[in-house]
Amino acid sequence: MKDLIRQILREEVKKRFTKSNQNIQKTIIRHMEKLISQTTQINPPLEENYGMYSQEWCKNGKVVVEARYHLDDETDEFFDGDLYIDSKEIDFLSNMLQVRKPYILNVIAEWYDDNYTNEYGQKVNHPEFEIYDAMETDSPRKCYEMVDTNKLSREEMIDYIFDKTLWNKDKIENLSDDELQSKYRSVYNVVINRGE
Repeated sequence: MKDLIRQILREEVKKRFTKSNQNIQKTIIRHMEKLISQTTQINPPLEENYGMYSQEWCKNGKVVVEARYHLDDETDEFFDGDLYIDSKEIDFLSNMLQVRKPYILNVIAEWYDDNYTNEYGQKVNHPEFEIYDAMETDSPRKCYEMVDTNKLSREEMIDYIFDKTLWNKDKIENLSDDELQSKYRSVYNVVINRGE
């Protein structure tokens, strides 16, 4: 039933923004497949990603496509899936094909859902994952970096977190080794995106 509702809504969106054209859809999908083929997929660890599952597709150190799957903190139930695409890609397709951006985003959301979401959802034990909305972003982030914390001493990590956050030093010192490493990686990735 959910799939039928989703299909009806997507058909309505297609009718609203442009007459459905298989050639336009194929061109959008080909462009996205080529873009994805030129990227590296990174999945930040759940505990370092604010409790949100994420798939980053990175090119030249920047995220060009990102899927975010939101879970309820208390129940661990999935409630929303968003797809973010670099606005340069959407602008290129819109100008080339002379179609509205919402139509392009709708085609991309459906394509991504069919080709990537189900597989990823199975892998992380959430087969119910799906993309509800696709949107463009004009501020691509740097890709998540899995920092090798084994090369750092406990004191170095504590000092770094204390220096870059508002955390109390006693609170940081009381973290277990695993929690400290995870917190360090999380803070490190926030800091590199702020350009520090």
